[in-house]
Amino acid sequence: MSRRGNTALVAKRAASHPIDTTEIRALCDSAGLEVVGERTQVRPPDPTYDLGEGAVADVAGRVERDDIDVVVVDDELDPGRAYNLEDEVGAEVVDRTRLVLDIFAERAETKRARLEVQLAELRYELPRAQAKASRGESSGRRGFKSGGEEPQAAQMRADYKQRIKHLRERLDKLDDADDEVRGARHESGFDLVALAGYTNAGKSTLLQRLADDLSVDEDAHDDLGETAAARDRLFETLDTTTRRATLVDRRVLLTDTVGFVSDLPHWLVSSFRTTLAAAREADAVLLVVDASDPPETVREKVETSLDELEDRDGTLVPVLNKRDVADDLDAKRRLVANLVDDPVVTSATEDDGIDDLRDSLLDALPDRKRVSLAVPNSDDGNAFVSWCHDHGAVHDVAYGDSVEFDFEARPEVTAKAEGRAEKLSQN
Repeated sequence: MSRRGNTALVAKRAASHPIDTTEIRALCDSAGLEVVGERTQVRPPDPTYDLGEGAVADVAGRVERDDIDVVVVDDELDPGRAYNLEDEVGAEVVDRTRLVLDIFAERAETKRARLEVQLAELRYELPRAQAKASRGESSGRRGFKSGGEEPQAAQMRADYKQRIKHLRERLDKLDDADDEVRGARHESGFDLVALAGYTNAGKSTLLQRLADDLSVDEDAHDDLGETAAARDRLFETLDTTTRRATLVDRRVLLTDTVGFVSDLPHWLVSSFRTTLAAAREADAVLLVVDASDPPETVREKVETSLDELEDRDGTLVPVLNKRDVADDLDAKRRLVANLVDDPVVTSATEDDGIDDLRDSLLDALPDRKRVSLAVPNSDDGNAFVSWCHDHGAVHDVAYGDSVEFDFEARPEVTAKAEGRAEKLSQN
């Protein structure tokens, strides 16, 4: 992270107690910032600073006394409040959204992720650049000039919007390519499953438990620990990771998607639409919930996740993970069941409940079609039978002058198989 330093003070205002700073501290850790203190306050937002003047004075004093580099405000600050607060406390001020964007930028490795980060950063910076361009020197830190800077602001706005448009066009092309990849994977007989949910819910560890050894990512490392890290850090897996898994006789591609995080503006989430498409367009989605969270947090996170996945194609399978470190488990299970469905309760770290999860996932996958096929008992016919084994399930094989068997697979695969079998029989 390109900061002037790495010590941070967390500041958070809330309407009521309790004030929880756990997630914002974890975000700071992911961003490489050492939190050396915090200042919380219960009150409505101040129109000038967001924080109240007393809290601002306290923060300014701590910044000077402890030589703090960055003040991280656990809120989304509009440009005016951000400038006012930075001038007053004498240190760089970073709001929650900017902090998340910095983490995204540092972790993005694929072309898609880098483009999405660029898009989100432009959308974040546009109103701030306009405010800076329109700000008059004579108006003081609390005012914005309405006169001479306007042409510069208009030109800057046009430039940003053109760059945003260009990035969207490039991402649209990647969307089309992703659609082709998903179609090709379905035609190859794979069911597509995505793991979704908030960061640190244990998605990457569950992926390790469910997956076979072989990765199918284009640029994946050989080591599973590298491609699906399970360390206790937010956004350890910014780029999606896809791996093979086998559920009885069904071949599955599991994709670990970027974790949700609380209180992000809708425009930021929508900037990552191509990444989230892996969850929205999967045949089944494992919604992973952290069972160690307090009940109200569990409720809020499930409800937000459901909003983000509202237009999904596949069946949603709730997973209440981390049972080994959870209390009030029965109450949380009932809570999730009332919002979605009865969850599968697991502990990915203890390898507990994973067989139940496999069974539930298998039930959630779309129905396959079973057809009866017959092909000549020849080299080409036997090669076709091998192809069927690779693309679905083969049952009741009988060898004679012809090879007769039942083939069970996705409908698009069985349709292709019927066409190939017909051509072989005509030769």
